[in-house]
Amino acid sequence: MKRLSVLLAVGVLATAIACNNNPNTNSSETQSESNTKDKPKEMVIHDYLKEGNKGIGPITSFAQPVFDQAVADEGNKLFIVRCTMCHEYGEDKLGPALKGITKKRTPEWILNLMLNTEEMFEKDPDALVLKDKYESMMVSVGLNEQEAKSILEYLRQEDAKTNL
Repeated sequence: MKRLSVLLAVGVLATAIACNNNPNTNSSETQSESNTKDKPKEMVIHDYLKEGNKGIGPITSFAQPVFDQAVADEGNKLFIVRCTMCHEYGEDKLGPALKGITKKRTPEWILNLMLNTEEMFEKDPDALVLKDKYESMMVSVGLNEQEAKSILEYLRQEDAKTNL
């Protein structure tokens, strides 16, 4: 009797393992459906605006790159170190909240504001509106072009999350 119980327990265990611990699994089709339910929804990274104010500065055109998670991660680090003293993503601080910025402004404008801050706040009409709205004016934080593009890609990734 003891031997029969052991064999029965091994048989039940083998069946459970073979069915991926899911007693309702009857086919590989059901198993693959189960696997896709557990996977997070893949984020679709949106396109940058193509029309609108390009700003004043070194960036006159911008070719949208294929989304690169490593670039966005680097941008996140730079955003934390260089931008969060004045900006938050979701709420106003000393400067405006940046949520949705890549859906409202062209990438050229955003990059020029980061790279050519002083001249943008002297001559660009959209930057002048921001200057009037917020107590303190944005200062240059010494970004190079690649760093600015990394921050831009991070903001683009964050803005894409609002579509989920």
